[in-house]
Amino acid sequence: MMRSRIATAAVAASLVASLAACSSSTSKGATDGTPTAGGTSASVTAPSTAASTASEAPSTAAGASDSSDAADSAAAARLETMRDKVAAVFGQGFTAPAPHLSQVTPDSKELAADFDSPATMKAVWGTGTAVGLKRPMNCGIAKYDGVAIGAVRASGSTATVPVTLYEGAKAGAAEITVTVDPASGVIKGLKCGGAPEAADFPGIAPIAAYYGATASLNQSVLNDKTKSYFTPAFAAWSPVAMNYNALTCTQDVPDSWIVALTGTTSASSAWNFEPGPVTTLADPANPSGTSGTGFTASMAVDLGSAKISRITCQANPPVADPAQPGQYAANLLDYYRRAAEQASLGVDPKAAIQPYFVSDAAFTAAWGNSGAVPLLCAKTLPGSVQQTEDTTPTTSGSQTTVSMATWPDWHPGNPGQELSTFTVTLDTKTLKISSVTCAK
Repeated sequence: MMRSRIATAAVAASLVASLAACSSSTSKGATDGTPTAGGTSASVTAPSTAASTASEAPSTAAGASDSSDAADSAAAARLETMRDKVAAVFGQGFTAPAPHLSQVTPDSKELAADFDSPATMKAVWGTGTAVGLKRPMNCGIAKYDGVAIGAVRASGSTATVPVTLYEGAKAGAAEITVTVDPASGVIKGLKCGGAPEAADFPGIAPIAAYYGATASLNQSVLNDKTKSYFTPAFAAWSPVAMNYNALTCTQDVPDSWIVALTGTTSASSAWNFEPGPVTTLADPANPSGTSGTGFTASMAVDLGSAKISRITCQANPPVADPAQPGQYAANLLDYYRRAAEQASLGVDPKAAIQPYFVSDAAFTAAWGNSGAVPLLCAKTLPGSVQQTEDTTPTTSGSQTTVSMATWPDWHPGNPGQELSTFTVTLDTKTLKISSVTCAK
């Protein structure tokens, strides 16, 4: 099932359609030690600028039942995998010296999972995992702490992804073209090109300026109280409660950043965002975690003002975990809470959570009978959603019931400080929500 990340711009429909039509056949990568583009076609499909709007809801293909929606969902999932693989490899190779925290140590298991063969890995990554090596994939760029990934482009039986590397706010001299397998997302080759094309990275300027400043500890930017890189609406927005910085999605100033373009309109561009390396390997010790694999945050840029208009931290829904239904329910409803928190920025919270109900009828019933803040049984938007302390989910037949509470802060308070208490009933097999019942 494709997880729908909180966003305000959908993946371009023409790009999804072109990838759905791609052949799933693969070819081996370079075997002569030279990075290669892997045989691209002159026919390249770019994102449609009319396919989405800045106020659109998140992609909700997870709940689609007809074959067309299912195909779009599969294509969107493949897009995510391709972006994640490219991000993971370049994130493992950060070379700029970290000014304030420790440098990333490359993960050999992650790297092995991101290439179609050891030969391709050697040709693109090079050999060894020592930090700071001059790798073929860097295309002569000596140091970098930022990565911008453009839109995935279908090209026959392969796909290509443009990449630009940054040191601070300065782009490298070469645009890098990565060839990936559209079925599995693994990297098949790489080609170094000329100067980066602005059209391949719409809206990257404020992203690179701000996060380049965080990576280099540029105090004039970090101490700018006017938030000049952000739209007035987003600069004025603040979360109900958060234990990390809403602009960086971290508790510390990040050493590096990666963004990947997910959609473009004439007015805005939408990006996946990660303040550091991306991983594609799941953590078996935490299957119901809120982040999962891949990018964990998203953002949007207003192209007219060239300012960042939204940043959503922890933008992913949790991975369903039958072993921990209570924790999963709490994480899922907190995902919805974060979407509701950004309704003023164009996020549609109904679209974010509806795919996780057993049916549209069940969603409509729960939405209309669960308080001023629907589904959370609260009068005002809470700061967190938790499974009620010292309770255990109960299962009867095909239904599992979880006791829940919401709190004004990002963590639970003392008994009696809850904003609301209620129960959530899940289908035991699918873990989709059957009903929400507010306490009397």
